[in-house]
Amino acid sequence: MFIARHKLKAVVSSLLLASLLGQPLAATAADHPVEPGEVDAASPVAPPEANAAAADEASAADDTPNWQETTLTGDWGGRRKQLYDAGVQADLLYTADYLYNTTGGLQRGGAYVGHLDLILQFDGEKLFGWKGSSGYLQVISNSGGRFNLNYVGSLMGVDNFEAPVNRTGIFKAWLQQSLLDDKASLRVGLYPIDTEFYVTDSSAVFLHPSFGMAAEVASFGTLAGPSIYPTSSYGARLRIDPDPAWYAMLAVTRGISTDRVATAGPNISWQNGTGSMLIGEVGFSPVKAGLIHARPAAAESKDDFEPISKLALGVWRFAPRFPEIVAIDAAGAPVQATHWGAYLLAEQTLYRVPDANRDLAAFVRYGFTEGTTSTLAYSVSAGLSYRGPFAAREKDTFGIAATRAHADPQGRAQLSSDAGVPLSSTDETVLEVTYRAQLAPGVVLQPLLQRIWNPALYLPSSTVAGVRLQMAL
Repeated sequence: MFIARHKLKAVVSSLLLASLLGQPLAATAADHPVEPGEVDAASPVAPPEANAAAADEASAADDTPNWQETTLTGDWGGRRKQLYDAGVQADLLYTADYLYNTTGGLQRGGAYVGHLDLILQFDGEKLFGWKGSSGYLQVISNSGGRFNLNYVGSLMGVDNFEAPVNRTGIFKAWLQQSLLDDKASLRVGLYPIDTEFYVTDSSAVFLHPSFGMAAEVASFGTLAGPSIYPTSSYGARLRIDPDPAWYAMLAVTRGISTDRVATAGPNISWQNGTGSMLIGEVGFSPVKAGLIHARPAAAESKDDFEPISKLALGVWRFAPRFPEIVAIDAAGAPVQATHWGAYLLAEQTLYRVPDANRDLAAFVRYGFTEGTTSTLAYSVSAGLSYRGPFAAREKDTFGIAATRAHADPQGRAQLSSDAGVPLSSTDETVLEVTYRAQLAPGVVLQPLLQRIWNPALYLPSSTVAGVRLQMAL
């Protein structure tokens, strides 16, 4: 047994070292719905008690995943539990989307978009006795066609899994150390900022990319863009939680070269990056601060329901300075400017069905850039998500949301030049309606409709119908 665990630790150490050095990993990939939220590998252990009642309470607090209820393949004959107890959580996921453009855009037609994920989470204390440490490794594989590129032509995209190039490789690979009695943590490695920054939980149900990292940040500047899906770069993130109601995060990552965005794979080396991106976010929970109170029935019940409640402000900038899109000085050289932006977001549970994990939540987000070094100047989005819309369908989610992106004069001049035609609008607007249905343990079916007004600011308005199938294996 000691030899087996020793070998397991050696294998895990090799995986982490190879991933952080950007070496290829020979592994089978499976899909993960990039909806936010990563689960820390560290698991709290209840203190031992002398009586049976306390033992039952500790057992109830066990955070071991219930694979029988959340996956198709269960516990793999006990292998998953063995790995988890040793400090490794393994997840395999797959997503298949089929989308069809019924009107407008570039042309009518449909395409399949596929995504696979292999995710390994590591508990450093269980594996090595390294208290407060954890790790995360994610291998992704993209497949299928280019639906937006070939059929719609939207500036903001249509599907949050569509990538410029189909690739297989490491997407995330980081180590984390908790500090100050778990009130702070430092994360270092291949780090996409859209896993933690500019994130609202209540918008995670939607397929449109702008309900994840919003369009004005995801839009690349004249020299470089951020470390986000599908191409990540190296960086570090510091998070501080001084109080349950407050948090602050600061991250620095390597910028991804604009001329490589269409061909870059799942990650980019430090040498092939351009400049660096610095981003910070401060957040606050009105519910945890006691400013907004849950319904009495929810407050008195002994369940594990937690309302969504967050206000956050973020600021980001790139270094060095970027050329403006079209502006030139008296000598004919591009005018230089700082590529920067900021955002404000809020989300809140508005209503909870008493004594049930069913609730209605709303979100609103606004972000802007300086408007001279990237195409999009600002975006705004808002929406509602209803978890458990029917009493017998508590695990389903209904969502409706809209987002709008605006281009300033320099951005419009570039877009018009690229298209070779005059623009007909200054804004692109999207409305999405979707229903996420849990069909069986580990199986989700999600039909959707999107209406896209003024794709690329000059194309006829588009209507997209589609369906997503997700499987946790």
